Amino acid sequence: MKLTLVPFAILRELLPESALVQEVPEGTTTTQLMRQLAQAHPDAEGILRVTRLAHKDEYMNRETSLQDGAEYCLIPPVSGG
Repeated sequence: MKLTLVPFAILRELLPESALVQEVPEGTTTTQLMRQLAQAHPDAEGILRVTRLAHKDEYMNRETSLQDGAEYCLIPPVSGG
């Protein structure tokens, strides 16, 4: 399956592209994808552990299977005030 991943906030600086196309096996879950990304991008591993995946304006459950051809947003925790 091919997924498009759009990083936000600090991940835009840590990942090499503004949108990543990621190949994953069918049935891959959010947790499995995040592990794969952390292995491929060790500089971003710490932030990827706490990053949430969103699809169509909703956060994904960690065990949800991903959909072929879908676009997902990588949203790290943010703070401010």
